[in-house]
Amino acid sequence: MRLNKDTETLRKAKPSTRTTPVLPSTKTGSLDSTKPILETSIGQERMRLEEEAQQFKAKKRYNGPPKPMTSRIYLVGMAMNALLCRTHGPVRREDIKREAEEWADFMLED
Repeated sequence: MRLNKDTETLRKAKPSTRTTPVLPSTKTGSLDSTKPILETSIGQERMRLEEEAQQFKAKKRYNGPPKPMTSRIYLVGMAMNALLCRTHGPVRREDIKREAEEWADFMLED
């Protein structure tokens, strides 16, 4: 088997010696470590996060009586559905809402 000139030149310049592979460090802070760097109190931290999540969830809910469905609200919803279906790109919500309300008012004029 004949090696090309470049390979022969490389072999002359750098003798081939076997080296032991360098293993990654397993010290704390290493990327290969499976142990967390900082030990935390899991119980207290989890309780705090759960309480915060429950407060956030309760804040978003509407707890009042259900709002009555009027014919205008129904028509606004139908018009908004049609306007969103025909749009093929980003839209401003205010524009869609305004146009849907205009269509509902137009439908109720009769």
